[in-house]
Amino acid sequence: MPASFLFLFAMAVFIAREASTVREVTTLGAGALFAGLTGLTMALSVPAWRERLATRWQVVNVLAVPLTITAAIAIYCGVVGLPVVPRAAAFGAYLTIPAVVICAGRTGAPHLVRVLAAAVILWLPIEFSLLPPLRLPPPDGLRAAPFAALAAGLYLFLVACPLERIGYTFQLSRRDFRVALVATAAYAIVGVPIGLATGFLEWNPRPDAVRLAVAPLAIYLATGVPEEFLFRGLIQNALERAIGRAALPLAAIIFGLAHLPDLRYVLLATLAGLAYGWVYLATRRITASAVTHALVDWIWVLLLRG
Repeated sequence: MPASFLFLFAMAVFIAREASTVREVTTLGAGALFAGLTGLTMALSVPAWRERLATRWQVVNVLAVPLTITAAIAIYCGVVGLPVVPRAAAFGAYLTIPAVVICAGRTGAPHLVRVLAAAVILWLPIEFSLLPPLRLPPPDGLRAAPFAALAAGLYLFLVACPLERIGYTFQLSRRDFRVALVATAAYAIVGVPIGLATGFLEWNPRPDAVRLAVAPLAIYLATGVPEEFLFRGLIQNALERAIGRAALPLAAIIFGLAHLPDLRYVLLATLAGLAYGWVYLATRRITASAVTHALVDWIWVLLLRG
């Protein structure tokens, strides 16, 4: 971990020296932090990298990545001129508390209650924007908090305190894609008419180059994978250990309730949760259910308006 911190500090110094304007410093700093967080999430999809992290940081296994991410955020704030202490303190607490909760007194696999508690702690501050604003780049860039939460959460449940059957891998089979496409079609057949009939959705096709080419991948990585990790990889997965296959509809209802206060949205999201949960159950890969999730959201962006 000290080596990682020194690397991040050296990177920040290099950026500050090489950039000739404040705008360049901000852009390069944002790019470096984004690349670091997304690079970690990609690396964690590879079993060999997970094993390497577990071996290298076994002494400080639980808090290694949360503290390193906090250090990176502190350095980024210093580079771009944001207040360092409040953001570092808030993100440090936010990222380390779930690790302490999930791994406290652990023997074997994490306990159901601790898994759900850690999932809620990771989810609610993002859902209700409770963390200090941190954009990549400021003031109107991407929210950094979801990327930090995903990286820390994946590390926690894949390396520090492993939870089985999350299925975080980008090596998807043809069958995985077929299941994801079938679920997408089934949801579209049911969900789109309900959305149009209730007035929640309106037919509004607006295809352009960005929505056709860029949006699917962006939605998959920024929305599909993080939400499937939370609701299927953690919540549905943990509930299955207690109540079996009844976990699928219960997790779908929880996913639906996350879209309050509009009850029409809750209904559509619950139906979508059933589709996503079925894909996860059939493939045991959150990255497969994320395909369905991304395709559903892409249809909305491309053809509909909510």
